[in-house]
Parts: sequence; structure tokens; C-alpha cells
Amino acid sequence: MNFEIINNKGVFEIHGHFTNAYAHYAADFFNNLLDKYYEITICLKRVRCIDKKALNVMQFISAKAKRRSKELFVLGKANKRVMQEFETANLMNIFRNDYNY
Repeated sequence: MNFEIINNKGVFEIHGHFTNAYAHYAADFFNNLLDKYYEITICLKRVRCIDKKALNVMQFISAKAKRRSKELFVLGKANKRVMQEFETANLMNIFRNDYNY
């Protein structure tokens, strides 16, 4: 298992390596969800590593949610493996503290 998106009671958990090899799949998956649902919750707690392409996907998803007035909750600030990458890319603003998981 290198990459998997699991629906855990409405929270979409990303497991494994969120990298270029799987970025297109994740972009399509979440893009389709944003077309169908008002609120989406993504959890990054189980992401082992993330690269620039995956960060671009997260930025794209966040921007689309804002354009369409959708609620996007991104969880996983406790995952130190990916937080440094989000800080470096100046993407910490996509994380939400007002969601109970």
C-alpha cells in the first residue's frame, strides 16, 4: 500500500505516500467530491510523505472549494512528516482548527 484514500465515516483519510505518482488520482477524486458535496473533510494524519505535486493538489482543492463556496476541512497538523512541507509552501492556511474528529 503506497497510497490509499479511505472514507472513514465521511472523513477522507489519505494513507501512504502522497506524491507525484498519485497526485493526479487524488486531484480527480477530490475534484469530483467538490462537484457533489457541500462539505468535505480530508485527514492527512497517515500520510507518510508528501511532495510538491501533492501540495499543488491540496492548493487546487482548497482554491476550488473557496470559489464554489464549499466547506473544506483539512486535518492533520499533528503529522510532523508533512507539516514542514506545508509550512515551506506557505499552505498552513488550509488547515482548520474548528472541526472535531
